[in-house]
Parts: sequence; structure tokens; C-alpha cells
Amino acid sequence: MTIKNTVVIKPSNALDANRNYEWSQSALYLQVRTKILDAIRAGEWHAGEAIPPEKKLCERFGISIGTLRKAVDELTSSGMLIRHQGRGTFVARHSHDRYLFFFFHLMGHDGHKEYPAVEFLNFETIEADSYAAQALNISAGAPLCHVSNRLSLRDEVISLDEIYLPQALFKSLSEANLLVRQTTLYQMYQDDYNLTVMRAEERVRAVLATATQARLLNIKTGTPLLQIVRIAYTIDNKPIELRYSFAETSKCEYRPDVYDRDRNGH
Repeated sequence: MTIKNTVVIKPSNALDANRNYEWSQSALYLQVRTKILDAIRAGEWHAGEAIPPEKKLCERFGISIGTLRKAVDELTSSGMLIRHQGRGTFVARHSHDRYLFFFFHLMGHDGHKEYPAVEFLNFETIEADSYAAQALNISAGAPLCHVSNRLSLRDEVISLDEIYLPQALFKSLSEANLLVRQTTLYQMYQDDYNLTVMRAEERVRAVLATATQARLLNIKTGTPLLQIVRIAYTIDNKPIELRYSFAETSKCEYRPDVYDRDRNGH
């Protein structure tokens, strides 16, 4: 008589096996997410272009449709990809709507988001101080393009933007092309310099308005302002913009948690 060895999996081992399977599936979708990002970084799919259909991507990566969709869902949630019903999934391209709902966080006290009127104030070349150098991963003293804008909502001035860009990445940037631009700055970065902002880090604190800020915002010197410091990153996590915004919160509020998914094709 032949005796066969039978392995009995105890409940605890079965649970461990199930956890290992779930972990491997989670790790797999993250790998797929990274591979899609790598393809975008390599220029295989450009901003505004559709990525291949699900069937082709599943064949390419050797994965199930569920795993692919989980990876794509995360990329759409982060703003890297945009779904258009009946048309497919596209690499995100900057537009007024995309800037408004992903990167502009000031709105009226009624909670309604709208694109601000942007008034160009000044353009100059300066040297990076130690903080700008660290934030933008450049050398202290390296040349920076400094752009100043004033923003209004419903004919009321609400904030000032002081924007710093590494001149090495924006060599042709000038007052002339800033004055005639018809797009957002982020769309200009993408179209003219092949630099696509995909995410930003922001931190806030309260400051008091300087005399110059007070004059530009039509308020008294020493009025409390909300200072928003932003570092914007490209698809490959390269910092390309340092921005200081000074908001007069009696006329607006800062709401980074509010955006309209439908306007972005989600």
C-alpha cells in the first residue's frame, strides 16, 4: 500500500498564504504603475496622447485587467492620467481647468472655484538664495527667473504670486512672452519648455503684509496674510518652480482639498 503525504494547511497558515497573495497582487499593481510612469517619462506617450487600450497593456505587462485598472486608477487619482468617457485614457495635459482644479486652491467664501484674473507685474533675473537653491536643487547664486503676478477674483485683488524658476531650464523666458501668453504658466512650461508639472508640495503660515504688499493688495501695512510656499515637480520629481503666494483671506480662502473630478474627465 502506498501512503501519500498530505499537507494540511492550518487556519493560521491559510491566513498567512492569503495575506502573501494579497501583498503580491498589491506589489504587482505598483510595479505596473511604475512601468506606465517610466513609459511616459521616456516619451513613449506624450501629454495629451492616449495610452494603449487595456487589452494591449495587459498583454504587454502580462497582467490581469483588474491589476491594470488598479494601477491606472491610482494614476488618474494623482492627475497623471485623465479618463475621457468613450474615448480612452490620456496622459494629462495642462489647461485652464486642470490648473484651476489641481493647483489653484484659493476661492471665494461661497466655496465656488473660478479661474483668477492674472495681472503681470514684473520680470527680472536674480541669484538664488540658499533656500531657493535647496528647494530647486541648484547651486546658491545660480540665476533665477523671478516673475511677479497679482491675482483677482470677481474684480477684487486677493493675492500676490512671487515665482522663481531656474534660468537654466527657462532660457528663453522673458517679459515679452509673459505679457502675450494666452495660457496658464504651467501650460506654457509644458508647451514651450517640455516641462510638465505633475505635483506640488505646499505649506502655509501667517505673515504680516509689507508696505509693498499692502500697496499692491489695497490693504494696510501689517495686515495678516496667508503665505503659501509651493515647490512644483515634474513627472520625474524634478523641482522646477518655487512659488510664494500671499493671500488676503478676508476676500478668499485656501481650500486645497476641493476640486471637481468631473471637470478633469474622471
